[in-house]
Amino acid sequence: MDHEFKDGDVVQLKSGGPPMTIDTIGRFGMMGSEHDQAKCVWFEGKKRMEGVFELHTLTSASSAGRSGTVSRA
Repeated sequence: MDHEFKDGDVVQLKSGGPPMTIDTIGRFGMMGSEHDQAKCVWFEGKKRMEGVFELHTLTSASSAGRSGTVSRA
């Protein structure tokens, strides 16, 4: 599959949710994954959160319309 994410990229779940920063790409979990995954970090208020996500569930936050401030006339 064509997942060209790298550490530091800002992504979002394809199903929605907050923008997240990729901390590390690798194979995580006790059983080990057959595929690379992304360990992501994000904030909920002042609380730092983290989670591991399959790459196929992520999209670039800029392509999800989360590229920054939006002004509307």
